[in-house]
Amino acid sequence: SVLEGFERRKAAGEDPAKMEFFEMVEQNGNRLFRYMKAIPTVEKPCLACHGGNIRPEVAAALDERYPQDKARGFRAGDIRGAFTIIQPLPR
Repeated sequence: SVLEGFERRKAAGEDPAKMEFFEMVEQNGNRLFRYMKAIPTVEKPCLACHGGNIRPEVAAALDERYPQDKARGFRAGDIRGAFTIIQPLPR
């Protein structure tokens, strides 16, 4: 997958903030352009809620509002996912 590719590129030393991917695909008979940009975890504001050292009052608020959320323990530079844009192409 593209995200696995981003992880391999990160392991090879590439800066996650600069990672992009694009391709043209065919889906259900339609041509599409797909663009993806990695979402790296940054020190602020991401790690205040998603890091490994969350303040107790923040952790309590997160537990109350998002009891199923497990998105914690990240470090600066970890890839959280990717923004994706899909645009139909003219025939």
